[in-house]
Amino acid sequence: MSAKRRHLGAGAALSVVVQGGPLAAGAVLSVVLARTIGPSGNGRFALLVTLSGLTVMVVSLGLASGITYEVSRARWSVRGAARTSYAAGLVLGLVGFIGGLALFWLLHDSVFHGISTWLAVVTLASLPPVIAYQFADSILLARERYEGYAALELAHSLTLLIIGAGLALAYGLGGAVIGLPAAALVGSAMGVVLLVPEARRSSVVDESGLLRRALRFGLQSWGANLLQQVNYRFDLLILAAYATTRDVGVYSVALTLTAVAWVLPQALQTVLFPRAASLDEAALAGEITAEESDAALAKAVRHGVLLTLPTALIISVLLVVAVPLLYGSKFHQTIWLGFILLPGTLLVGVGKILGSAVTGRGYPRYALYGSAASAAAALALYFGLIPPFHAWGAATASSLVYAFGALLGVSFFRRVTGIRLKQAFVPRSEDVGDYVGLMRLARAWRPGR
Repeated sequence: MSAKRRHLGAGAALSVVVQGGPLAAGAVLSVVLARTIGPSGNGRFALLVTLSGLTVMVVSLGLASGITYEVSRARWSVRGAARTSYAAGLVLGLVGFIGGLALFWLLHDSVFHGISTWLAVVTLASLPPVIAYQFADSILLARERYEGYAALELAHSLTLLIIGAGLALAYGLGGAVIGLPAAALVGSAMGVVLLVPEARRSSVVDESGLLRRALRFGLQSWGANLLQQVNYRFDLLILAAYATTRDVGVYSVALTLTAVAWVLPQALQTVLFPRAASLDEAALAGEITAEESDAALAKAVRHGVLLTLPTALIISVLLVVAVPLLYGSKFHQTIWLGFILLPGTLLVGVGKILGSAVTGRGYPRYALYGSAASAAAALALYFGLIPPFHAWGAATASSLVYAFGALLGVSFFRRVTGIRLKQAFVPRSEDVGDYVGLMRLARAWRPGR
């Protein structure tokens, strides 16, 4: 018999808090920068964060998903995974620092014009600890240690908020950038603290070749995630090449606010991936039936669909109320850019849940196929619409690309799982009742139970 699994809704609820942490920290930093050095400073910070994020994505080789996959299937012990992943994080981070700095110098006169080299150096110095703490996240999720995962992410976000925003008030853009490596170091140290006691509870007899296996699985997800960055990040980079940093700053705020639509589905996606892998392994071992495994995935997708309406209302309020109140009249254009982005953003949120289910079933190649098709469409739309229409073109192109990717996700989900579309996409009364049960669970909650 398999061990009793923890409540998936509880994990998703904690993950909602986690997903909101980086958004809240980024939003506060953007408000501080908007009020201190205006849209241009906001745009430069967004570009530096994009440089760091893209570099991490490239050099991490998808190892995080491979680690989660192997640990969740009880093939890799926490001790072995932690030691190996932290060592890999250091090596990959150093490679990323060199590569990211080379990219910055290459594009310094176009995309990164007006940004000092020392700011890029400080930003990229965060890469080794960032990759290490992301690997720690993967191990905690695989073990369904949702509280540890939440504590790790919130520690990272809180450090960024306190140090980054605090120094930004005094030193502007440079102060905000210093918060990036500071938060990464706190995150990586916190990861060690959380993994040490967890390592005592996990043991696997034979761990030979697991790094290669995790890397082999992760590389398929890595290719997909790398191509997805064309959809999620290249609009900002291409806009920076054809427009002013003011345009980038205004548009980046629209991206930040509409990204709230990804908090709920991404929270569900985060905990669903290891659960899908675990359920699939249990079905293969005869511990549960294939129908039970399918039912769990279908319910998760229905919850993603169910949450789109309240999410749309929340973002609409943020755009109409928060932008003029917090950012001021210079960011009025952000409101309309946000509403253009909103439909595609809502759809891609559901698409993320579908992709997590497919990958958890052991088919990361479908994510690669979908990302390749979406990336090709994105480049065509970005280069077709951004040069003549600047931020308006970027918002329109991004929304269309997001919607296209979600439709591909539906097709792959149906092919891999065989679950009927009505079963997965039409919410039921019992799904609404789950939230009542979740509130009862919250009142009786104890860490680790």
